[in-house]
Amino acid sequence: MTGVGALAGIRVLDFSRFQQGPYATLLLADMGAEVVRIERPGGEWDRELRATPDGFSGFFYGMNRGKRSVAIDISTQAGREAAVRLAEHADVVVENFRSGVMDRLGLGYEQLRAANPRIIYAAANGWGPSGPNAAEPMYDMVAQAVSGVADFNRDADGRPRLATRGYADAGGAAFLAMGVVTALYARERTGFGQRVDASLVGACIGLHAQELGVCLNQGRMDRPGGRVTPTSGAFRCRDGSWLVIAATDHKLWDPLCRALGRPALLEEPRFADRASRLKNRAELEPILEDAFASRERDEWLPRLREANIPVGPVKTFLDLAEDADVLVNGYILSGSDSTQGRRLAAGHPFHLSGSPNVPSMAMPALGEHTADELAAVGYTEAEIDELVRAGVAQRPAGEVAPAVAGHRQHISS
Repeated sequence: MTGVGALAGIRVLDFSRFQQGPYATLLLADMGAEVVRIERPGGEWDRELRATPDGFSGFFYGMNRGKRSVAIDISTQAGREAAVRLAEHADVVVENFRSGVMDRLGLGYEQLRAANPRIIYAAANGWGPSGPNAAEPMYDMVAQAVSGVADFNRDADGRPRLATRGYADAGGAAFLAMGVVTALYARERTGFGQRVDASLVGACIGLHAQELGVCLNQGRMDRPGGRVTPTSGAFRCRDGSWLVIAATDHKLWDPLCRALGRPALLEEPRFADRASRLKNRAELEPILEDAFASRERDEWLPRLREANIPVGPVKTFLDLAEDADVLVNGYILSGSDSTQGRRLAAGHPFHLSGSPNVPSMAMPALGEHTADELAAVGYTEAEIDELVRAGVAQRPAGEVAPAVAGHRQHISS
């Protein structure tokens, strides 16, 4: 996909699977880069992950919309040769295999840099590029464990708890995309590419920089427990729905008490300042809980906002499809795909005023762009046909060899 986005004209070869790598390349695609996903013939397993009975995988769609699909078997010599030729004309290569896998395939950084000195090689890994465990397998939940996140979020019974599903993957993807964009900028000044590494463990640590700064320097854990403070957290309202307030700042104590109809709390020495409220939270929190239980959530929201208290309703992901703020900012996208019909997906998380994001809602069929992409790097129709017959490459089911005029323009530089 190309367009007016900030990365228009940038070609990304995406060997990654599941979430960390694919979400990083999705961010790049939304900014205008042309992302070519390399899949094995027959398809990768994430195409079927958490699929509905009709075969639609919202997981795959949410990570791979707007990309192109080339199906080649990189475990074969012919497939690897095709991958190198594609990389020769790419700006960025992204992969998230275990350390050393791409090197053994002949597709590692040093091999591809020899073919294309301007290549930016982005590796999404688990533990980090170095260290005794660098080659060990890693998944999101393990990263949350070894990084301290699961311990930090222990439940009331002391059981380590994940922050959320895919937390490390999403953070690792964002940092990987940031690294790619930084490397592209550096290439403009030096003329050369470089290797970029971002890990699941590193992402978990980076996303907790403030908590680590506290814990490491005071030598003890400061877990949030239930509410962050007695006046910051979730409260249940009379109708059974929840809201969250963030009234940690002492200057909000007075307006909060008055908005709740509890001005007498302002005269209580037990709650006179933030330290006192923390010390006596076991007494304060039930009082606030009773106050919130006296009205329905829709009564509280305008009342608290009028008092300038940061507040919001606790919503489900399903609620976001109708959320005015979410929709107007493009955080949820709605569109139609020629094969899948109307679909919803997460949108781009930030905006550039001069280079608008150009998200696409189209989901690539397996091998949909195999012939076009191979033709663009010099393969003839006969050579493509032979790769398909040998099982090294795959076109979409039922597709015949396209006419030369239908190919993407040959890439010459």
